[in-house]
Amino acid sequence: MAHDLIEQIRDLAALIASMPPSLSDTTPRIFVVVGDALPWRIVESIANSMRPGSHTRKMSYFRTAEEAERSVRERIEWRLADSRFARQHMNTPGDFPGITTDLVPQHLFDVMFGEVRAKMRSAICTTVAERTASMP
Repeated sequence: MAHDLIEQIRDLAALIASMPPSLSDTTPRIFVVVGDALPWRIVESIANSMRPGSHTRKMSYFRTAEEAERSVRERIEWRLADSRFARQHMNTPGDFPGITTDLVPQHLFDVMFGEVRAKMRSAICTTVAERTASMP
């Protein structure tokens, strides 16, 4: 039993380590609370683009390793889609510095496209945690 648990933790940690970089500077980590009804946890540290240096933490609780793994795989798929979206919209036309192809200043990218990117994430990340908690 303990060997299986260690193997599942190791597999999920390797999966998280394989995630491509994120524009939103989101760092997920996996935790297991042995004996809890919802032992599998994914904790994301999310950088606040409006307040550099500040982060919000979100904890998602799952009953099984399989649910947590499915959630991590969906997050990987979302990161890849988000990266494609950003490449498409953040190219600078004619090497004009600081302006995207949509004529949006790069520092306003999150403000202008945040809602679109959030909808894209919701469409891809469909595994719902049994419980979530936000921490400052």
